[in-house]
Amino acid sequence: MFNGRKTILAHTPNSITLDLQCYSVPKLKSNHRHLELVFVRHGESEGNVAVKAAENGDDSFFTDEFKKRHSSTWDLTPKGIEQAKAAGKWIRENIHGGVFDGYYASTYRRAKRTAGFLNLPGAKWNLRDYIREHDWGNLDVMTDEERQTKYPDVMDKREINPFYFSAPGGESLAEVLIRARVGILATLYRKLPNKRGIVVTHGNMMWPIRIIMEGLLPDEYLALKKKKDPLDKINNCQIFQYTRVNPKTGEISEKFSWMRSVCPWNLNPKNDAWLPITHKKYSNEELVR
Repeated sequence: MFNGRKTILAHTPNSITLDLQCYSVPKLKSNHRHLELVFVRHGESEGNVAVKAAENGDDSFFTDEFKKRHSSTWDLTPKGIEQAKAAGKWIRENIHGGVFDGYYASTYRRAKRTAGFLNLPGAKWNLRDYIREHDWGNLDVMTDEERQTKYPDVMDKREINPFYFSAPGGESLAEVLIRARVGILATLYRKLPNKRGIVVTHGNMMWPIRIIMEGLLPDEYLALKKKKDPLDKINNCQIFQYTRVNPKTGEISEKFSWMRSVCPWNLNPKNDAWLPITHKKYSNEELVR
């Protein structure tokens, strides 16, 4: 199982094998692609509350007991439970009655419970560790102030390029992207050809999913993060829906060509508009600019 270590990619003509393990990304014919994929971030967790409070100068949630726990144990707050229920309601009312061909969730407690509270009819969830949150290694379960105090040089490096930054003992967002591609998407390609799947995951897994599915470059990702447009914010229980089916005509595209991002507990103003995905390619001239 992929464990977040730095890995070596070995290439063969028809596959990419990760660290000599059993992950393989086959070359796909168009009819092997999923028809539709839905990704849901977990509801508000006790960790989210603690981090937000610390950002506002209140580190009282970071007790000794709290800091001894691994972040995988963080539970949903009552608000997070209500967010998950709202997400489930929106999915049932807007995406095929909430019925999918495959159901996947992170092994972390907050994600598992979010999946359960979605209350999707007949769901049988597959729990997979590779869907887990970004591993912050030695920087996990710390306030930013503590990180700056204990690891000033490391935090300085983070500012150079957050996409490629890897915390001591952890992984970079670039490595999370590999985990998303080789773990999540390759598995779903294999298991759900021309079918619909749903994945309950984490905020720092949702961004790599966007990068892959929408063909974003690292610099484009960093620009979006810096811009802080509310439309790009990944709230708790944010829903990403990607489809090959044209929402207006019903025509099926070879690639994922439309997406929408919805915050189900804050639909005012309405934020569920479909957006086209452009699969950009670059000319020689563009590459040498």
